[in-house]
Amino acid sequence: MREYLLYIKCGTGAVPSVQTYVTPSFSVDRAFWQEREGGVLHVIGKTSSLALAFFLREKINERLRKRARVTDTLVAELRGLAAAKVREASALYGREVARRRAELYRAVPSGQGLDRVDGGEHPAHLRQPVPHKEWFAWEEIACKETAAPYLSRMDALQAIPAPSTPEGGPDSTVRELLDGRALLWEEIGTLLQKRGVEVDDLAAVLHRQVLTGKAQWLPGVRIDVCSSWWQSRLVLTCERCGSTGRTIELTFCHSCGQGCAYCTVCLGMGRSKCCTPYILLAASGSPAVRRYKGTAPDTAPSRLEWTGSYSDDQARAAERARRFVANLRPGLSEFLIWAVCGAGKTELLFPSVAEGLAAGGRVLIATPRKDVVLELAPRIQRVFPHARVIAVHGASAEKWEESDITIATTHQVLRYYRRFLLVVLDEADAFPYHNNPVLYRALARAVHQAGKLLYLSATPPRYLQKRLVSNARLTGRGAKTHPLFSATHVLLPGRYHGFPLPVPEIRTVRSLHKRVRANRAVRSLTEAVNRSLASERQVFVFVPRIDDVDVVLTYLQKWLPTHAEQMAGVHAADAMREEKVLGFRQKRYTLMVTTTILERGVTIPKSDVIVVGAEAPVFDEASLVQIAGRVGRSFDDPAGTVLFLQAERAQAPRLAVRQITRMNQLANRLAKGREHS
Repeated sequence: MREYLLYIKCGTGAVPSVQTYVTPSFSVDRAFWQEREGGVLHVIGKTSSLALAFFLREKINERLRKRARVTDTLVAELRGLAAAKVREASALYGREVARRRAELYRAVPSGQGLDRVDGGEHPAHLRQPVPHKEWFAWEEIACKETAAPYLSRMDALQAIPAPSTPEGGPDSTVRELLDGRALLWEEIGTLLQKRGVEVDDLAAVLHRQVLTGKAQWLPGVRIDVCSSWWQSRLVLTCERCGSTGRTIELTFCHSCGQGCAYCTVCLGMGRSKCCTPYILLAASGSPAVRRYKGTAPDTAPSRLEWTGSYSDDQARAAERARRFVANLRPGLSEFLIWAVCGAGKTELLFPSVAEGLAAGGRVLIATPRKDVVLELAPRIQRVFPHARVIAVHGASAEKWEESDITIATTHQVLRYYRRFLLVVLDEADAFPYHNNPVLYRALARAVHQAGKLLYLSATPPRYLQKRLVSNARLTGRGAKTHPLFSATHVLLPGRYHGFPLPVPEIRTVRSLHKRVRANRAVRSLTEAVNRSLASERQVFVFVPRIDDVDVVLTYLQKWLPTHAEQMAGVHAADAMREEKVLGFRQKRYTLMVTTTILERGVTIPKSDVIVVGAEAPVFDEASLVQIAGRVGRSFDDPAGTVLFLQAERAQAPRLAVRQITRMNQLANRLAKGREHS
């Protein structure tokens, strides 16, 4: 069981500085202050809950800001304050536990899954060992006799010259491994093990980094008390993902032996708890001197080996993004590449990635979907053959490796802190990133202090347009038209091959879903599918729910029996998902009934799209634009069929058609302008 000591440090200058500290290794703190400036240390107490220690530190620092001098009387008063705050927090924690138990008890039918605990009935999965008198354990250290070896009284530390730290020692090794990472204590142990590094006293090594200001440490879950005129309440917040409220689960912890809490939102990344240290180390030094000094140009990680070429519009967009990355002027930290589906968005990134690598920085490309990570990694590696490229997702074996270019799912970005000179977010409007404050927080924290954040999207959300796309103009009919570029964005309205986006057709079919489930004729659906298959085209059939996959697949196999063996269905929970998608790419299947998992990142030449149930809430404007973008992506087949079938009139299909039409009109005006120039 780890213990954390809370102490006050008083400086020795003309205006002595006074600050409260939390330490897991008091001997390290004593030696640190002795080496630098001397001073006086007053130990307040200790606890096994890091969150409790940090909570008390803040309360004591608030009191110290109102006092000019630290005396024995004040120290005794602060010890009393700490004890009182522990009792208050303990009572509020107990009250919250009782309230949650009561709510759950009322929600469970009588006699089902209940056991008697501590003289009352509680749901079985909330059973706790009989707690101490107080939920939080706190040991006050008030005199030298009971404080050994803590130097609890006003023991002066005379300043002595600081010894030099040997090169290649454990401190520098750990610092290098944790450079630009944000990890829980257990994750640091995993990282060291994976890299074959053994450290005798990891707590001491990490805390020296904290004391020197090279790292910061926090409790996994923070405790605070919010007081108002009518009541006080306990507030628990996850320091890793920022979640709060009922997403923080209360528990009696066997690690710290007292009341504790853990975050359920980021639980899949490891258990963030009140008693678990959370260590953050920003990337050290200037990116320009971090690495590659003296590297030959022909083997530099930034060397781009791409044999493709840009259209005029693509070249303009790629160059503006590159200039944004190269611009060191503060205040331009975000940039949006707004490029329609099929505009070659990935290729537009190449100059920006090369610019970031040439500056000596690391590059992160974050995407909401694992499928896209697996597709992008080999593509990026081919064009940057001298760079170390890794793919990071939940099951990845490379998540602890060093790299020049990291391609990761957005959830994995939670493990990085001020690490990347360039962070690219692919598909900013996609689930689960869109409207997810946890992932917003993770992405912003991954950017180096001197770094840049680049958004890449065909359908940027409204808030991103409002923030980065300025000076929108109104057309004669009152519709908005956006400028092609500004200091914070570039708009690419046309596809790389110069042909327009296929405009969807909307058809309303009364009782659409009832007809399909009853195997009654829906000619709009069967005739469209039959035309595509007869023309040797492949067909995406999108449905709103997982349950609809088998229903629509069975319906199409019944009405088109000659093609039944070449039809399949897939969804996110399908164990054969990757095999089926691969089979569709290889044309073993000519028709795939799917949910929105294939709306992005999948390119099938010579394909058509049909949406069954386009009125469903899951198909918003952005989703339908992305789905329509599956069609006509290749130069050899720039056209195709996009059909939205809806059971009732809905706004999203109409807005999607309007957006696609506007982009085609803007691309057409650009083309005519080039012809006359």
